[in-house]
Amino acid sequence: MRYEYRKDFEVTYSQVDRWLDLDPFNAILMVQQMNTQFFKTFSCDNISCKERDNALWVITKTRIHYERTPKMGDEISAVTASIKTHGYKTELDSAFTFSDGSVAFVARQELFVIDATSREPRKIDTLRYPEDMDYVPETLALKFFRIKEELGEESLVYSDRYRLTDIDYSNHVNNTVYVRYAMNALSPDFFENRMIVDFEIQYRHECYEGHELSVYKSDIDADTTDIQIKSDGNIAIDVRIVSRMR
Repeated sequence: MRYEYRKDFEVTYSQVDRWLDLDPFNAILMVQQMNTQFFKTFSCDNISCKERDNALWVITKTRIHYERTPKMGDEISAVTASIKTHGYKTELDSAFTFSDGSVAFVARQELFVIDATSREPRKIDTLRYPEDMDYVPETLALKFFRIKEELGEESLVYSDRYRLTDIDYSNHVNNTVYVRYAMNALSPDFFENRMIVDFEIQYRHECYEGHELSVYKSDIDADTTDIQIKSDGNIAIDVRIVSRMR
């Protein structure tokens, strides 16, 4: 059986940057909304899983690839479905298209299941996950980046602390919050001169209210920038941004 979630969006003034382009933070918020509602269509969202199975979905990787960045006033249609599920993880494909059918951007997400009490991994078959799910082909052939380098103190941009409003239903820092902290490591010149083609964030360690965080940035080449957030003695997230000139 085909399980999917569809929704139409209009890009509003509050979702765009100074060039009236949909910014990465709000793009990921859209992807997160699609993700949540997809699982809700078969009662396997985090609220249902925690109350029924004492389990939670945790996003481990999100990659967004832009074919053409939506602008304020654009109407886009989105569809989310699963492309594969195995053992502890599933991968989702979310495609956002313009009214003429052309692709605006595509998101690939990898999610794991953890026990809500122990925080240890759980197999998906311990949930009421549909056994009859038909998987869909990926919209674009996207692979996750291999990001392994640990950035040193010479790459430190700024430090901060997680606050109450950063925390979500899973009692840790929400995955979308890290995007803001990462984007704040980029300079005004970057946004003035470049447009993001690929944005990938990999989540490596849970963080909580009150934890200190340090944000690091390294330019890998003219078009590639890595950002890393460390917290509580651990690497919390890695980000890779691929951009082009405006």
